Amino acid sequence: MQPFFPVQQLSPTASIQDTQKWLIKNRFSSYARLFSHFSGSDLLKLTRDDLVQICGPADGIRLYNALKSRSMRPRLTVYVCQESPQGSPLLERHCTIENGEHRSSATLHVYHALYLEELTAAELIRKIASVCSIPLGRIHQVYRQGPTGIHILLSDQMVYNLSDESCFLISTVKDELGEGLHLILK
Repeated sequence: MQPFFPVQQLSPTASIQDTQKWLIKNRFSSYARLFSHFSGSDLLKLTRDDLVQICGPADGIRLYNALKSRSMRPRLTVYVCQESPQGSPLLERHCTIENGEHRSSATLHVYHALYLEELTAAELIRKIASVCSIPLGRIHQVYRQGPTGIHILLSDQMVYNLSDESCFLISTVKDELGEGLHLILK
């Protein structure tokens, strides 16, 4: 099964060069020369009938749909926040002293939204690695903290059954050899 890559929208502000790149990236390279002087705005102004007349019925409709497509809603949204190695969140507010009074402010947790389309453990791990700036090859295992603190190995079935908009705090633990990392989703 081939992976599905949603069509990226062509911006009305796209330059002629950006429009050419968009056509090639979205499998319309045979029409790049024909539209070589079109900006994003020019191409987006064309009607369905215009495109059918220029490109023929099959490619004209396909190009029209690509130009007018809306972004698909992700199948699952997960929010993650990485803990620092000391176990505290990455960003903290410090204690301040105002008018002789000691005030401490709460810890600030900054979460990243991960939008999943495939609902697989591999997709979730790739996206976690990206937002946490961890090389994918360093991640050896990913666990979800379960009841009574047990660590459950992340699987496709587990990702498939996550509730939409689940929130996780990510702890990193060095593996036994100290070369890789285990991630724990709390």
